[in-house]
Amino acid sequence: MTTAHHAAVMASAVEKSIQRYGETEGRIHAFARFDAEPALLLDAALVASGATGALVGVPIGVKDILDTAGAPTERGSALYAGRIAERDADVVRNLRAAGALIIGKTVTAELAFYHPGPTRNPWDLSRTPGGSSMGSAAAVAAGVVPMAVGTQTNGSVIRPAAFCGVVGFKPTAGRLPKAGMFEFSRTLDQVGGFARSVRDVASLTAAMAGEDLPRWWSNDSGTPKLAALRTSEWDCADESARERFQADVDRLAAAGGPIEWPPPPAGLDAAPAILRTIMLFEAARTLARDIAGREHLVSETARAALAEGAATRDETYGEAVRERSRLVAAFSAWAARYDAILTPAAVGEAPTLETTGDPRFCSRWSLLGAPAIVIPSGLGPQRLPLGLQLVAAPGDDRRLLAAAAWCEERLPPIGDPQL
Repeated sequence: MTTAHHAAVMASAVEKSIQRYGETEGRIHAFARFDAEPALLLDAALVASGATGALVGVPIGVKDILDTAGAPTERGSALYAGRIAERDADVVRNLRAAGALIIGKTVTAELAFYHPGPTRNPWDLSRTPGGSSMGSAAAVAAGVVPMAVGTQTNGSVIRPAAFCGVVGFKPTAGRLPKAGMFEFSRTLDQVGGFARSVRDVASLTAAMAGEDLPRWWSNDSGTPKLAALRTSEWDCADESARERFQADVDRLAAAGGPIEWPPPPAGLDAAPAILRTIMLFEAARTLARDIAGREHLVSETARAALAEGAATRDETYGEAVRERSRLVAAFSAWAARYDAILTPAAVGEAPTLETTGDPRFCSRWSLLGAPAIVIPSGLGPQRLPLGLQLVAAPGDDRRLLAAAAWCEERLPPIGDPQL
């Protein structure tokens, strides 16, 4: 590629993002802040300087709980209205070092929790894009940005990616730095990302980590060893989601050979309740000072949950943390036999706007800090996306991404929202 051609391609990425923002933002409300002019100026400077980097000139949206220096980071809450970040979050700094253009801050659900923000699903404006990384998932689905940063404490990357028909990846806990990210639960908060393909989400993740792509991605992706797990909450899924999951497993088995259905480690079904105990106990204590005397600025949804966490005894929390450690060890040994475990991503298609959806099919993997990825796999009866989730043993991110890429090649594309 010539320098002139390279410059044209990179400039068009930013211009396309700005154009698409203008076409869609009035309907989907994906951004809390969009910085078109600074992005254009920085893009021109990168081209003029001959800058190199894995993501040079790529416009990226960043969830509005991650600090960007000199710009508002308001965390989806009136508690933090007008808050200006002093420095970049570590993942933002790493993205800039890779040449990425931070073109805007995407909408988050209040406090990165359950109460919905204003974002709508590009596939159906009467539906939620999921939460809490709602703006990031919607912005990628609508074609405003090719990649976006999100976070997950319970189901906040996997669920919105599934609802919006994009790829969402949450690496192993601790693989991506959390400095400069709003803390809700120090044990469970994790950084993740959204893109339109497994390869692109791997590139985004490597850049966020400040690492070379080969640390995350292998071009030699042979047939993976897969298992499948419905979990004990299978009956909570809609019939269409159950049928889609079984069809996905059957299709992949036909392409790559038998897929095992091993019984899960003992105690794994208790994971959602353990996660809730840890999450709300930690959140109540982390946010107590900021909320004190300003409870009226917080939704009833958040107030009730934080009150539950505040009432949780230290002994109960300690027991939950110890059981989490036991489950991490048990799951790691169980899952290490496989490149990936196939499991549902959500209970069905995106619900209506009063909720961000049910995270129950994500809770286990968030509690364990296991890497998880969702890839689009079909459309439901309302012509809304359904996704297939793959998880792996903590630390097996590279194996998981390779397995996901293999599966992605064998599942039919779902197309784009007609927005």
